[in-house]
This record gives sequence, structure tokens and C-alpha cells, in this order.
Amino acid sequence: MTWWLWLVLVLAALALYAVIGLGLWRRGKTLLTELRGLEQLSERLAAVTGTEPPAPIVPAYLVPPAEVAEARHRRQANLRARRERRADRATQAMTRWRRVGLR
Repeated sequence: MTWWLWLVLVLAALALYAVIGLGLWRRGKTLLTELRGLEQLSERLAAVTGTEPPAPIVPAYLVPPAEVAEARHRRQANLRARRERRADRATQAMTRWRRVGLR
């Protein structure tokens, strides 16, 4: 008798998974359609203003590994520069405080 209950629960879980997956798939398709429309709009705007259009948007899962590695490298460089700027600001603040006599 309990195997019927388990069967119904498993089928209900699969049905719920299918419904949620279908909804996500439709939303994803809609989002990509909107992104393509924005890309076309930016190209038309670039033609009107005479500037170069921005690079097309490529989802991260379609980007080659070399570009992902390059983006990671740029991000690490940016984070390193931010840390250095923050440390410089802290050093300058300590210098000002010492000059005033607060520390």
C-alpha cells in the first residue's frame, strides 16, 4: 500500500520539476529575446549618433575558456588595485591623524 504513496509523491515531484523548468525556460527565452532587441536598438542608436556600438552580449556559458581566464585576470588586477588604493587612503588618514595629534 505504501508503494502507491511513494509512486504518487515521485510523480508529483517530477511534474512540479517539469512545470518549474518549463517556466524558467520560457523566462530565459524571453530574456534573451529582449537582449537581442536591445542589441539592435543600440546598433540603430550608434548609427544615428555616429559612435561605435558596444560589443554584443554573450552569455557566460558560451564564452570560450580563454576569455573567462582573461576576465578573471582583469578582475584580480582590479581587486588588487582597489586594495592598494584602500591601503593608501588608510595610510594618509593615519598620517593626518598623527599630524593633528589624535594618534
